[in-house]
Amino acid sequence: MTRRKQPLVPPGHVRRSYAERLPPGDALALETLFSLRATAQAIDNVVSRWLGEDALTPGRWQVLAVLWSRDRPVPQREIVDALKVSRANVSMLIDALRGEGHVSAIADPGDGRQVLVALTEEGRTITDRLVRDTARRLRATLALDDEELRRLVALTGRLLG
Repeated sequence: MTRRKQPLVPPGHVRRSYAERLPPGDALALETLFSLRATAQAIDNVVSRWLGEDALTPGRWQVLAVLWSRDRPVPQREIVDALKVSRANVSMLIDALRGEGHVSAIADPGDGRQVLVALTEEGRTITDRLVRDTARRLRATLALDDEELRRLVALTGRLLG
């Protein structure tokens, strides 16, 4: 992820097979898939190492970051929407975070079918530190300037679009 020479993704033999058997645009689309997945996995691995110091996973950290960005209890469905994952996945993450003392979860008094999730004091302290540390570390690891980061966010946003 830093500016050192990286192996080809996909490997050369896969690229050659694409080039021999597919139209150029299709081969490029598949190379892009390999590249995006390898990048996502590399970032996930790096962030997992950083968060491992606090026994967190990237998924748990994302839940904490969503809650940190709001200064109030958040309906669980808002976390589901923010992370673009299933309700069951968010429930498991919240259960783990509750067990670690980072979040609390209560029934919404206005709608008993909904669950409101909030950071505990311990969770807020840890999340505040992690948000700042992770941002600083990512800037250094990605080694992209602000304009490159803006373009990357715009391009990935189009892909998710």
